[in-house]
Amino acid sequence: NLRHLTLRNSSISGTIPDSLAKVGNLRHLTLTARRLSGTLPAELLGTGRLEELKVTGRISGTVPASYCESPSPKQGESKEYGMLQDLELGDNEHLSGTLSWSCFTQQYLEELRLDSTALSGTLPQFVDLPRIEEVDLSETKLSGTVPGRLCGKPGADPSPLQLLKLSRIEDLSGTMPEQCFKLANLKELNLKRTRVAGTLPRDMDLRQIEVIDFSNSGLSGTISDGLRRSKSLRFLELSRAGVSGTVPSFLNSLSLDGPGASCRLVDDTHSGNFQCPLPMDVPSCTRIYGQEIDCEYDYASPPPPPPRGFDGLDDLSPGMMALLLLFCLSGAGAAVHLVRRSLAPRKSIAEAAAMALEMQAGSRAG
Repeated sequence: NLRHLTLRNSSISGTIPDSLAKVGNLRHLTLTARRLSGTLPAELLGTGRLEELKVTGRISGTVPASYCESPSPKQGESKEYGMLQDLELGDNEHLSGTLSWSCFTQQYLEELRLDSTALSGTLPQFVDLPRIEEVDLSETKLSGTVPGRLCGKPGADPSPLQLLKLSRIEDLSGTMPEQCFKLANLKELNLKRTRVAGTLPRDMDLRQIEVIDFSNSGLSGTISDGLRRSKSLRFLELSRAGVSGTVPSFLNSLSLDGPGASCRLVDDTHSGNFQCPLPMDVPSCTRIYGQEIDCEYDYASPPPPPPRGFDGLDDLSPGMMALLLLFCLSGAGAAVHLVRRSLAPRKSIAEAAAMALEMQAGSRAG
């Protein structure tokens, strides 16, 4: 009659036994242990009836195709009974291979977390996840473009998606689907360090959003006036993206200056692409590292080179070199010291001359 088995942050080691698939009533399995190794038994899903699978450790191998196959309901069971609802295999850095396309067509799947793995392959454009609430594919080796259907099907009910993390996927590119900026239930949207491009829509509507991170992405445009409705926004990161224009004063009415909040528009103390003057009534967004962003800084022009000073004996003319050598040969120890201290950073004949003079001065002293 075992239905739930949870071993979280435990000291267990070894591999996942195939016999767990024979526990007929098991519906929820959570195994998170750093010493957990081996591969994922194919029998856990498909032939099994798990609805929730969470495994974190040192799992290697691939994700069995059976994990995304929907079993036929047994007599007397509802269609939802035994259907996968939560698949979390993140933080298994040795988990590799490609993911079956059927994982993106699970009618009852609510959470899909495969972050910090070596999973690869192209994201399918045909996605049918009507109940999906959380998707975290960050720090994987996946490629392709963001599927528009990941943010809901046209003409369907509003998507229940609350979390979409695609950060640090180096081969993720293309244009961000516009419907992903109009998700009524979305709380976190993270495209950090991707090549995803596109223009931020002026009518962006993310009313429940709490975290936006577009840093180091290819997104451009201006800060949408639609964010005015995002009263729960507490983290806004736009540095090193192509976002420009005016910094709107309404940012001050959001939650960007409370405990745990963060607002970073640039990553240096100059104004970047934003127009000056910056609004002084948005201190949480117009300061960085405790300093006011400098609107006078011309970040487009390189700083002038420092004045060039004396660069050692190699800067001396032949005539001046001869006079200095004669002065040294006269036995002046101070001149030897001057020669050694004024050597250029690059090695040249001047260094050899100084060493010879020092030896001569030492022999005379003896």
